[in-house]
Amino acid sequence: MVKLLIAGPKQAGKTSIANFLSDSSRAKIGDAGAPYEPTAGCRILEFDASNGASVELWDVSGDQQYESCWPAITQGVTSLGAPSSTSPVDGVILVYNPEFPTHDTEVGLWYDAFVKNCDLPDSKCLVFTHRGDPKGGFRSRPPPKLEGCVVHNTTFSSTMEIREHFENFLQGAVGGGGGGMRRK
Repeated sequence: MVKLLIAGPKQAGKTSIANFLSDSSRAKIGDAGAPYEPTAGCRILEFDASNGASVELWDVSGDQQYESCWPAITQGVTSLGAPSSTSPVDGVILVYNPEFPTHDTEVGLWYDAFVKNCDLPDSKCLVFTHRGDPKGGFRSRPPPKLEGCVVHNTTFSSTMEIREHFENFLQGAVGGGGGGMRRK
């Protein structure tokens, strides 16, 4: 079982992307105009990827009020503090929306909490710079903390690209290395 976290600031599109990735029958990622429904704590989605890998995708709330849950999320322990059958984190997908002025700074905090604190190399971190407005321009450079990570610009209409980037990332997470991952 491959354990991946999807994390980042509030209202970045994490849950829409997680739902899309976990259900191969979904034709779209979500709707930029849909009402915002925040995730409470964490949701775990289990599915088999197209390459046959069994995936646990942990959709982590973007609300920092749940920060006290983060050690359990990253280490795979139960709420009672006992070890679970879940392995430590194999990879992290960070999602942020550059249309929100605070997200550039906040995503660095999420990087520290879920990539650096898990002792993961940057090759185990996939970043979606996810805009709600497909007409908006994309910045050419991610925030400095993310410069070593694989970064892709996406929107709600980037279905094929998001699935392809996820599959490439998953190959790297399973294979233990960069697995052909490059910044796009």
